[in-house]
Formats: sequence, structure tokens, C-alpha cells
Amino acid sequence: MPTISSGALKRMLHLPVNVVVSTPRVEEGPDGGTVVIVPVRPYANDMDRCARCGLRGRPYDRLGVRRWRHLDVGCARLLLEYAPRRVTCREHGVTVAMVPWARRRSAYTRDFEQQVAWLSVHAPRSAVSSLMRIDWKSVGPVCRRVADDLRAEQGAGLFDGLRSIGVDETSYKKGYRYMTVVVDHDRGRVIWMHEGHGRKVFDLFFQSLTETQRESIRVVTGDGARWIDECVFQWCPGAERILDGFHIVSWATDALDRVRTMAWREARKAGVAGKGAKDPIKGSRWALSKNASDLTEGQKAQLEYIANSNETLWEAYKLKERLRMILKQTADDAEPLLRQWIADAVLSGIDGFVELGEKIERRLFDILRTIRSGLSNARLEAVNNKIKTTIKIGYGYRNLDNLIGLVMPECGGLDLKLPGRQ
Repeated sequence: MPTISSGALKRMLHLPVNVVVSTPRVEEGPDGGTVVIVPVRPYANDMDRCARCGLRGRPYDRLGVRRWRHLDVGCARLLLEYAPRRVTCREHGVTVAMVPWARRRSAYTRDFEQQVAWLSVHAPRSAVSSLMRIDWKSVGPVCRRVADDLRAEQGAGLFDGLRSIGVDETSYKKGYRYMTVVVDHDRGRVIWMHEGHGRKVFDLFFQSLTETQRESIRVVTGDGARWIDECVFQWCPGAERILDGFHIVSWATDALDRVRTMAWREARKAGVAGKGAKDPIKGSRWALSKNASDLTEGQKAQLEYIANSNETLWEAYKLKERLRMILKQTADDAEPLLRQWIADAVLSGIDGFVELGEKIERRLFDILRTIRSGLSNARLEAVNNKIKTTIKIGYGYRNLDNLIGLVMPECGGLDLKLPGRQ
């Protein structure tokens, strides 16, 4: 039976060039399956390098034999075997020496972890665990290690040349668990994620930038939250604060929904409301919130009923639609229309819209700047949807750091490929 040379075996296993491969042997695994053991070692010049900094250290002692899980060969598990040294590093003291085929503190090879991370982006965590034959709790840390390496390799200058960024919070778990997401509008990728939301969290992003990187930012988009305004004013006083048109319309939609709820309660007290969702007012939530061009025939009939039966709710709906149309105008045309809308909203006396009119009056110049710039958080909203889809696909991640490690290769512009296919 012909034997495979060490060079051919090394290429077949896709091992680094500075690795020496010895003759493999076959053993029976604890589950009765076949296990292939391949003894390996680094080149002599690379045996005494610190695993943390890569600098050469003085040999300290040698540990027992360790094994690293590699990609399977057919139906057999494949393990790399080596007894690593410990070295004395000038900076990090006594530490385990670097091995070229695996990351520090990992029981898996780089190729194995890369395949696990790639599969995790496209399949549920349980499926990845079953296919790769590893514990499902190990999948999350693997994704985090791969994402950290990709950020280190491909993320050079990630914060350099930032011109326009968007910030928003997105939920990642039930129970009002949020994380803050920052997107680079120009390059269309996530550049920063962190647990929580609010000024303290957004401050952490600006603190991770250099002064030059902060000065390069010219536009910050987001909703009307005050903590965004305060952070931008403190860290990037020269940047324009752009409100998102979607959120501006959502203010009116929320006010309109409160008017609808009050109208339905009044109708129920008067004994004229229907039962459940069949009630024309209670069941009109989607008809009132949708754009007029997207209404179905049934929703048009609901609006016609409201126009003929509830003047207050109908006026609130028309105010919402007027605001939506104004935001599509040019800045010069929108300013007088917005001022008239503010006056009409305040004079309407409708709960919710009076306060909304005052709020828009306070943010009038920010809204006009938004219209003039043509920017929005549409890209960020799309990224948020992609994040939530990725979270659903990888069902089962409880640790946020592991979850961010899953999301970043998909949404952070990182080039994650299957091993051997670069």
C-alpha cells in the first residue's frame, strides 16, 4: 500500500508551512468511532515563541502531550498531537509557547474554528454542534475567537476616515435587553457593538477613537434621543446631528395610535364598539400606520368608516400623513409646510399631537438639516434586521460577547471564508 509523504499529508490537512508532520496512527475513540492521530511539531525556530506576543522567549519546561481537534477525515475524527513547551517571556512571564496551527487557549485548530464560525452564520447552533461533533457551549467562544482574529487582521484602520456614522439600539433578547450598534454609512458595515444603550455606552465608542478619528466625523444620524445629542456635542462638536426621517414619522404614528386607543375606549364605554379585533376602530391600527399607497381594499374601507364616524381620529390620521409627505419635500419647500403643520398640530388640541407639534418645533432645524442632507438610518435599520435574523438563525446564544462574535463576520464587513478557499 503506497504511503503518503509528510509534505503531501501537510498540504492535504492544510497545515502551516512551518509545521513538521510525522506518520499518523489510527485509534479507537471513546465512543467507538475511528480517531486519526497526527503527531506534529513547529519548526525549531518557532518552538519558543510566546503565544501572546509572538516574541522569542527562553525555554522553561515542557508540558505533557496535548491534542487539538482538526477537520474530520471522512467519517473519522482527526487530532493533532504535540507536547508544547513553556517559555519565559520578558513581557508576559512564564507562558505556553505558540503553536502555528491553533489559537491561544483553544483545543481546536484554526481551520476547525473557521469552519465552525462559517457554519454558525448560516445554521442554528445546535446543527453546527451536531455536524462538527462538539459541545454546543463551545460554538459561541469559537465564533468570538475567530471574529477577534478577523478584526485584528482585516480591521486595520477600521475607525480611520469615518465621515458619517449612524447609531441605534437594537434588542437581542426578551426582557428589554438592548445593545448599541454603530454603523459606517460610507462603507455600509457595523464598526462597533456594545451591551446596553444610553449616553454612558455611546461614550465608550468615542473613547475608543483617537482625537483625529473623532475630528473626521462630519455627520451622526440617529433618532431624537437626547443622549445622542449630548455625546455628539461633547465628542464631535463640529459634526452635524441628523435625525432619521423614519423615526420622525414614528413619533406621529405613536401619537396616532394613542388617539386610536382612546377613541376605542370611548366607543366601548358608549356601548357602540364591536367585539375584539372586529371592531372597526380597534382593528384599524395597521390601516392608520401604513402609507396610503400601500393600503388594501379592506384597510381603505376601515379608513372610510373612521372618516365618517370619528372626526378626532381622522384629523390625527391626516396630520400624520401630512408630516410624512412634508419630509419628502426639499428643505426650502418643507420649512414653511413644517411651520404650518406645527401650528395646526398645536391648535388641533388632540392629545399627543399638541406635544408632538412642540417637539418638532424644538427640533425644527435638525429636521430641516435631515431633509437637506438626504441621509437616514435606513442602512442602520437594515443592519438591525440583519442582526436579528442572524440571532434567530444561531438560536441559543446567551453570552453577548459570543453573540457579537457571531454577528460581526456577517455584518461587520469581515471576510470569513471556509478553510482552504481563500
